[in-house]
Amino acid sequence: MPNRILDAPEIVDDYYLNLLDWSVNNHLALSLADTVYLWNSVSGEIQQVMTMDNSTVYISSVSWVREGSHLAIGTSLGEVQIWDVAEHRRIRNMTGHQARVGWLSWNSYIVSSGCRTGAIHHHDVRVPQHQVGSSRNHTQEVCGLRWSPDGCYLASVGNDNLLNVWPVQSGEFTPTINRYLHLHSIKRRLK
Repeated sequence: MPNRILDAPEIVDDYYLNLLDWSVNNHLALSLADTVYLWNSVSGEIQQVMTMDNSTVYISSVSWVREGSHLAIGTSLGEVQIWDVAEHRRIRNMTGHQARVGWLSWNSYIVSSGCRTGAIHHHDVRVPQHQVGSSRNHTQEVCGLRWSPDGCYLASVGNDNLLNVWPVQSGEFTPTINRYLHLHSIKRRLK
């Protein structure tokens, strides 16, 4: 039995999107259509973080920085927004993708974003010219993106059934491992 059941009306019904993420402070970020909410698992409090200005734009991904109160938010317009949740304000708006951003993953001050076109961009949130690297090794939508805990590797998986493992090498992103997977059969086994 679940410990807690919360309503999630207007959640975007799309397998490829990453619509929730836990912070190290036990706050759960959840995207419902054009709005992001936080649930504090200790107090039970729910608060609204932000709502898109245009109701036809939806939130397509969320990801907490490992330490701190910053939340990256991907949109259906291909933007990546950085929010300081403690201060209730948007810090940055970064563009560069041509389609929705379905996955985000942090590595210190770098947030990597994967989009529907298969492109992956790496954004340094500290500098004005934020895009510090990109890769285009997927031919279809990125449907998973995660930095390793030590920050030395980035794993990406796409709807093209390709898994890539990327080492960090001074801005170059060439996969050291790429394998074709049968993702649908793996997913069925995990159920």
